[in-house]
Amino acid sequence: MKKILNLLILLTVIAIASSSFAEKLKVKVGVYQNYPLMFMTDKGTPSGFGAEVLRQLADKEGWNLEFVKGSWSEVFGMVRRGEVDLTFPVGFTLSRTDIIQYNSENVVSNWGQVYLRKGFTANSILDLNVAKIAVLKDDVYFSGKYGMQYLASAFNINVEFHVVDSYPEVLKALNDGIADAGLVNRFFGITSAGKYNVDKSTILIHPVEVRFALPIGSEKTFKIIEKLDPYIKEMKHQENSSYYKSFQRWVGSGAKQNYKETFKVAIMVLVIPFLLVLIIIYFLRTEIRRKTKELTVKNHELQQEVEERNKIQEELRENQEKYSNLFNTSYNPIAIIAEDGSLVDVNGEMIGKFGFEREDLLSMYLEMLVTKDHVHRVQEIINKMTKTKKWSFELDFVKSWGDIFNAEISASRLEISGRTFIQLVIMDVTSRKKASELLNRRQEYLEKKVEQEVHRRRQNERLMMQQSKMAAMWQMMSAIAHQWRQPLNTIAIYIQDFEDSHKHNELDEKYMKELVGLSMKQINFMSKTIDDFKNFFKPDKDELVFDVCEETMSAIALLGVQLVRNNIKLVINCHGERMSLEEGAVATCNPNADVYIKGFPNEYKQVLLNLVQNARDAIEDNMESIGDEGLIEVGVEEGDDTVKIYVQDNGGGIPADVAERIFEPYFTTKEEGRGTGVGLYMSKIIIEQNMKGRLYFEDLAPGTKFIIEMRRHNNPPS
Repeated sequence: MKKILNLLILLTVIAIASSSFAEKLKVKVGVYQNYPLMFMTDKGTPSGFGAEVLRQLADKEGWNLEFVKGSWSEVFGMVRRGEVDLTFPVGFTLSRTDIIQYNSENVVSNWGQVYLRKGFTANSILDLNVAKIAVLKDDVYFSGKYGMQYLASAFNINVEFHVVDSYPEVLKALNDGIADAGLVNRFFGITSAGKYNVDKSTILIHPVEVRFALPIGSEKTFKIIEKLDPYIKEMKHQENSSYYKSFQRWVGSGAKQNYKETFKVAIMVLVIPFLLVLIIIYFLRTEIRRKTKELTVKNHELQQEVEERNKIQEELRENQEKYSNLFNTSYNPIAIIAEDGSLVDVNGEMIGKFGFEREDLLSMYLEMLVTKDHVHRVQEIINKMTKTKKWSFELDFVKSWGDIFNAEISASRLEISGRTFIQLVIMDVTSRKKASELLNRRQEYLEKKVEQEVHRRRQNERLMMQQSKMAAMWQMMSAIAHQWRQPLNTIAIYIQDFEDSHKHNELDEKYMKELVGLSMKQINFMSKTIDDFKNFFKPDKDELVFDVCEETMSAIALLGVQLVRNNIKLVINCHGERMSLEEGAVATCNPNADVYIKGFPNEYKQVLLNLVQNARDAIEDNMESIGDEGLIEVGVEEGDDTVKIYVQDNGGGIPADVAERIFEPYFTTKEEGRGTGVGLYMSKIIIEQNMKGRLYFEDLAPGTKFIIEMRRHNNPPS
């Protein structure tokens, strides 16, 4: 008995405690005039479909409802500030989820319906160009992402918006002729348009889900949604639930009202003869069929538009996911800043790079992350980004522990929900700059080394040129020695003849003049040889246009006697005329067949002398195989644009294993003391670099043919 008494006492305590915890939840509801979904009657009583749904749920859950009236903008502001606990109806948009909390279950689906004043016609949104449109302030069908304001801009039509605080004011503006068109939600239009002198158009705007809106993040919000969503879901799944009955009562009443007005019109028509009634009925049925067909087409178009918009929303969601993935997985720090320079978002690399917590970074400004020297540049950059889409620049940043690094920043301007943001992709280029500086120093060092090497090579070339000159000088001295031997012998004979004639008293004046004349002839010949030698080694300072045959003959004349005395036949081929140069013969050119080239005459003769001397050496080295038939031919061949000067011999030719190296400096196949290896190298330098021609050879088997190819110059020397 005692145990039963204790149990009764315990149950009593639990009941008392439960009743104390079951204190009714007070829910403050914001109401704006949106007939028939929710509105305040003239007596101040909340009414409409949404009000009945709320009362049914409040009765079930024991809530205490308090209703607060206001315009749509005022009520929406109350929700944002938490001054009311919920409001209905509110169209669902992604942009609003940042400032308010929606319940999860869709209550009804709705869209914007365009009505027209009497006398104004419009079948599509393009027909609204230059029209004045009455709209509800901050209405989702007006200012939403795909609302009338967006569509007017997208279709490039010029409209004027007449903004009011309620849907009745929209239709009143049409009724009074203030506006050409008006935008209301479809439920309000169905139930209220009949009260005004307006026409319904076929233009539909922005289908949306209609839900309850609550303050974001509050504990009461979660409690209300916890009860609200299951209740709506349960009622929507019961065919005869109070949800559907209330919906039919409020939305269907407008339809009934329209039928009553139609019935009145029909009664008035009955006064017309029966035949006229039948005709009108026939035309009415025809019109109904046509309108039904039009509505079917429009409904199909609307469904397609809804599907297209759903597809766009899905693509937008996917793009947002892609951007989020790129943003968060980037190897570079990324920051999003507002127009005032404050950081509004950062990725993980940004946090790791700077060493701040995410919350700390989002409370900072960009100028707080840069060095003092670059603080003034931040505002300049922000100002520039308001005028340009993309820009790259550099800034010096400071990490949380004081380290400084230089970064190259790629900035992009973003427009989101009418606000401007700047995305900064930050790339640390400190290492790259150090590497660049090192590379620049290395390049300066290499340029200096190249300059030194070029100077050294020029010195070597000058030295080799001097060596080539000295070798040519030796060859010329040898040629002059051969040239002078005969004249000296002749002069010696003349002197001996003087002595003999004196002894025999035969030295009269006539004989003396004859001997003196003969002696002077030999002396003048020797003097001319000295002049030729001097002119040969006189350096050319400027390029000249010269007669190639004349200079060729001048050079050959110095070596002709020496070649002949060494049993080497010298043949001159000038303009197709071949002549053999015997001892004592003088080489001449056809004066009417001049051929000109541009260059340095003495350097040209040095090259020619070197080629002839090489040909002589090749023949002398192979005398046993060719016997007394040594032959050197020097010729000039002219074309339309070019002149070729060749020196060919019947010596042993150039071995194949050394042919590619004969123009290398200090390379020679001659015995020690007979060649320096600079003659052909300097000859190629003179012809190809100094005179812009070509020097190459051909294998004649037996023998070799060296060819100098120059561009022909048409103008004679001035």
